[in-house]
Amino acid sequence: MALSDKDHETFLGLQSGHISDAMEGMGLTRSVLHGYTYLGTPGGRMVGTAYTVRQAPKHATASRTDPLVSHAKVSGGLASSGEVIVVDAGGAVDSGTWGENHCMRAKPNGVQGAVINGATRDAHEIKSLDFPVFCKGFSPVKSLWDLETVGHNEPLSLGGVQVRAGDIVFGDETGIIIVPPELMEKILAASQKIRDEEAAYAEQFKV
Repeated sequence: MALSDKDHETFLGLQSGHISDAMEGMGLTRSVLHGYTYLGTPGGRMVGTAYTVRQAPKHATASRTDPLVSHAKVSGGLASSGEVIVVDAGGAVDSGTWGENHCMRAKPNGVQGAVINGATRDAHEIKSLDFPVFCKGFSPVKSLWDLETVGHNEPLSLGGVQVRAGDIVFGDETGIIIVPPELMEKILAASQKIRDEEAAYAEQFKV
């Protein structure tokens, strides 16, 4: 289920540090995704509910030219408005499992961005699309040759962090945090308090 407009705007008024500090203060299991590169508008933020895709190396019986990846269908309509596409390619960066065309298909559908545990193509072009993409690396090689999709909307494990379909995915230039939707209201309240306290502290140093 997509976030309400109010909750969406509240998240966009926060930084990843606010949310991280709030969740740490609540004693929650750490759910920060590390080691991703941000491609997008400077200062941009991304938030939405996860649509998960799991990929794996092609089975030995598959031909190199068999079109077994489905992320084009995901970006073309399977992922809906308010969602963030999360693709787990096992962290492999020897083929690009995302690219400019996927962004251009997903953005008009209201998709909020993409997190790729793997590589993307078209890095320069993606930066100009105002569509946040977080990835592990870059490769000009199509994923068609090497990968196949083995699951949709299944739980993923990314660097020891579980990402479930429907979890809230927040990202900015500092990092990505997975927020459990069942605790969203408490986490938002604590995050806003931290933000406001930091703003009041910073005000003391203004000339």
